[in-house]
Amino acid sequence: MPAFKTNQSLRAVKLLALLLGLQTITAFGADGNAKFADPTLSPYRADYSAKFSGLSIEAVQRLDEIEPGIYRESLVAKNFLGKIDEQSTFSLTHDQQLQPTEYHYIRSILGSTKTEVQHFDWQNKRLEYRKNEEIKEADLQPGQLDMITHRLQLRRDLNAGRENLSYAVISRGKLKQYQYKIVAEEVLQTAIGPLNTVKIEKVSDDDREFTAWLASDWDYLIVKLVQSQNGDSHKLELRSAVVNNQTVLPLGTEYQQQDQEQQTDHEKLDGSRL
Repeated sequence: MPAFKTNQSLRAVKLLALLLGLQTITAFGADGNAKFADPTLSPYRADYSAKFSGLSIEAVQRLDEIEPGIYRESLVAKNFLGKIDEQSTFSLTHDQQLQPTEYHYIRSILGSTKTEVQHFDWQNKRLEYRKNEEIKEADLQPGQLDMITHRLQLRRDLNAGRENLSYAVISRGKLKQYQYKIVAEEVLQTAIGPLNTVKIEKVSDDDREFTAWLASDWDYLIVKLVQSQNGDSHKLELRSAVVNNQTVLPLGTEYQQQDQEQQTDHEKLDGSRL
């Protein structure tokens, strides 16, 4: 296979993980009063597809409660040349903020494997970062997240009506500040059908633009992501999903079902009168 095609495939798989990753959490709303998200976490599974330079990519993202009070969110993105497996294990603090304990990133491309692990030692306030055989340590502060948990915390904050969407994220052993802003509410046409969404953008000093749409009726599940830079644009879209054991349905579906049930009831009633 030509080298340029292999490089495109590698970049495509890495891009999908970056897109889904959404490149100090506050517990206060815009009015300054303390607000907390719903203490429950809804399990879900979402299937995505993307195109990058003509290459197709598929991804599955899911959230499961693996033990009482212990959760794991994972992302598996792949195409015919490679695979990325990313996951975070975490719990909830007393004020309902996510607290990661272990983050794993494994990338396998054409037989070559790269592994990164971040271990969060909250008792000693230390972070251990491992990349293959290399080990580094850093100080750990309350509220710091990894790439996966910051995305889920963003969704919870939107669900709680917060407008301050700023997060301290540890990525590759380094601390970064990620900030987002709400720009619109839109009914977005998707592969599932029309969905109510909130459109957000990542605040950035460079020329890279990052936009995401999240389904407001479905725990702010990520529906669509677009990243563009220097005129080059890449897109990811939701294909299907199940949230809290309910299949994500387009707008109007539940009303159509209710109308059909009511019509059936009326027909039964009219038949009984004959």
